[in-house]
Amino acid sequence: MAVDKSFLIKKVQQRETMLVSYCAFTGMPLIVCDPESFNDQVWIFESEALLQEFAKKYTERKVLLRGVQYKNEQFLQFFSSLFTMGVNELVFVDEGATTTIELSDLVKQPDYSKLKPAERPILNPQLQLTGLYFMQEASRPVPNEEKENIKELEEELAANMVKSKYIVGIELNEGSESDTEKLKTKQYKLPILKNKNEEILQPIFSDALEFQKFNKAKKLKAIAVPYAELSKLLVKDAKGFMLNPGGYHIMMPRELLLGLQKRFQQ
Repeated sequence: MAVDKSFLIKKVQQRETMLVSYCAFTGMPLIVCDPESFNDQVWIFESEALLQEFAKKYTERKVLLRGVQYKNEQFLQFFSSLFTMGVNELVFVDEGATTTIELSDLVKQPDYSKLKPAERPILNPQLQLTGLYFMQEASRPVPNEEKENIKELEEELAANMVKSKYIVGIELNEGSESDTEKLKTKQYKLPILKNKNEEILQPIFSDALEFQKFNKAKKLKAIAVPYAELSKLLVKDAKGFMLNPGGYHIMMPRELLLGLQKRFQQ
């Protein structure tokens, strides 16, 4: 029997603030897979005390959590962004109860099916979801043999990497030619990053939200690149790519690119 949650939805929408559980390893909301429904959840709390109580079991597993507060005017943007992460359920915890709401019951998921394929935004919710689960577990400061299901998580992430199309940021050179002509003649620069070992990495992104985190100065234009074409964009001295440097920041070494492509296409 379906439960009418309209009162709860209205209560959430009218709140002044909410506290969202974030994972310190990814810099993004903690993603929890419900053991019974297998829904992919984000947990939201009424107070810091309730969040701290929830965080105790994660602290025991050496997973660090923190609370990020959102104001009411930020709710819609935040909830909508969860679709890009593959989240389908929200868990709200207040002093009285712990309740769940389907994300699609709270906000409407954008429908891009009527757009031409070339006009549809790049979205990789399964890549984002498996990346978050992997990094939440892989980053725990414990021996590898204590990391739960790490091989399965890595396998799912690798499979989704190969199936995805990515956003690459480019900075077009100055000149009178059109953007299209500059792209054809490769009149552009590719941004680079350096890690603590001074190794060169190139940023790539799973979706527009991740690209926006990096492109705050709005100097870069976005191009869509399938996995099989990524290696062609690597500059000479690059160690590889950094996927979503403003999010879970997963490194994709040069030697990994072709290896995964062969493995999963076969």
